[in-house]
Amino acid sequence: MKKLILFLFLSTSLFCFGQGKSALKDIQSIKFYGVDYSQVKIFGADESPVQFKDAFRRINELFITEAKKYNVGKQLKKEVTEIPLDAVNQVNENIDLAELMTAKREYTLSKEQIKAAINALPIQKTPGVGMVFIAQFLDKSNNRGTYEVVFFNTETKEIIEEWITDGKARGFGLRNYWAGSIYSALKKL
Repeated sequence: MKKLILFLFLSTSLFCFGQGKSALKDIQSIKFYGVDYSQVKIFGADESPVQFKDAFRRINELFITEAKKYNVGKQLKKEVTEIPLDAVNQVNENIDLAELMTAKREYTLSKEQIKAAINALPIQKTPGVGMVFIAQFLDKSNNRGTYEVVFFNTETKEIIEEWITDGKARGFGLRNYWAGSIYSALKKL
């Protein structure tokens, strides 16, 4: 049964992926805001919520310090004009640590939660297209991170396109392990 659910989930995400590419064909450049962990749930991990909160900040720093490896623009074949991480760092700093861990083996974000996450990003309202990964579910038992890829109008915060992707977590240490899932998810863009 688990394999069937996983297959259906992956099939759906592939279908959504195909839609996303065509909707973005006219967009030339984006501002990439990083990974928003404000909605994430974590299952099966031994580390504390405080350790995760620190790792989230350090994962986002990789888009600057290891820009060649974590190159969103290259994967999307779009120019990334800016990588302002302040907005996601601010919302990630306000994560409710008591709500971070879960005992449930599955978790998905609703359209309302995704919209609320975009609206909560403290960004300057300027013309353009923004992109953010919204972390959804970090499942240590399956070595997988699931993310919502969201493109939005930076002036109105209206969502242009979104789809789910995931990546295999790997690496040594908490930051590198979950950064591995981001790297793997980036390859699917």
